[in-house]
Amino acid sequence: MKVVLPSCKNLLLNSLITILFLSILFQFPLSANNITFSSTVDNSSDIQASQLDPDRNIITSQNTGNSNSNTNDGTQNQIQQKQTSDISLEADQTNEEVSEMPEVNQEGVNQVSEGQQQPTVEIHPACGQIVQGKVKLISNLICKSDGLIVGANNTIIDMNGFSLKGPGLNSNKVGIMIGGQHNVTISGNGIISGFQSGIYLSGSSNVFAHEININNNKVAFYVTGAQDSEITSNMINNNTIGVALHSSDGADIKYNQLSQNRLSGVTLINTANTLINGNNILNTTNGIFIDTQSSLNYVDFNNVFNNILDINNANNLPININNNHYANNNCMTSLPSGLCIGR
Repeated sequence: MKVVLPSCKNLLLNSLITILFLSILFQFPLSANNITFSSTVDNSSDIQASQLDPDRNIITSQNTGNSNSNTNDGTQNQIQQKQTSDISLEADQTNEEVSEMPEVNQEGVNQVSEGQQQPTVEIHPACGQIVQGKVKLISNLICKSDGLIVGANNTIIDMNGFSLKGPGLNSNKVGIMIGGQHNVTISGNGIISGFQSGIYLSGSSNVFAHEININNNKVAFYVTGAQDSEITSNMINNNTIGVALHSSDGADIKYNQLSQNRLSGVTLINTANTLINGNNILNTTNGIFIDTQSSLNYVDFNNVFNNILDINNANNLPININNNHYANNNCMTSLPSGLCIGR
């Protein structure tokens, strides 16, 4: 099933990406290093700004169900007309339909309506599909639009070693979109590439992304308005931004390899209580960037090398102002100085 998202979703993505880019660029220190990421500004100049509204385009299982309600009503009216014309035929057909309905389908319908569990049937998705329950790729997906859209809580996506490829990093499309859902897991050694956001997470909680290769996107992980997400043991390379958190709380970013993400490896905007631990962050402009509105974040035991600036706390803001904590980071350069071991 192929789903066409409202066009306002593209406006929302463009708005959030624009705000994120500008937040970093305006706070980065004025020096000769600015020349390095001037191309980044050019690449994002086509993104139109609009008012930030993280809740506008949240896709949930409820509005997914509503989209099918008219069809279901029309079918029921046709059945009622047919039943009125032949009462005896109605009874025979009803009994036959009930006897032929598989038990698994009945249970699945009941579980979804009660909001307790998702169907146990494994789904093999196509591009643009709204998915829920157990989802497993069985082939590479090359998408002209969005990849997969998570439409319910408790969804598990197994990439199964396959790839999800989009139309390009300037396409306004998303590899995997998780809007307003909870307890979602993405794993399975797959590849996500060629999207504006590889994984776009908005207004959700307890989302786990493990062992995914995310490359050649505008933003590999874009997390906004979310709580308690976990991004661990992923390969995040050759994106414009590796991991971007905006207005989020309680994320864990651990044991990832981030290399050659042109503007920054990890960026925090208006975000609190994030743990950045045990990552290798190499060959970018800002290895780790945390803005002035982000506080109570913990950055420790990371290897941050060969970046123009390894660690940047809000463009040289003293750490006791926004109460971020830095310890045991192997790096060479930081603003303010002293955030690296031995420096």
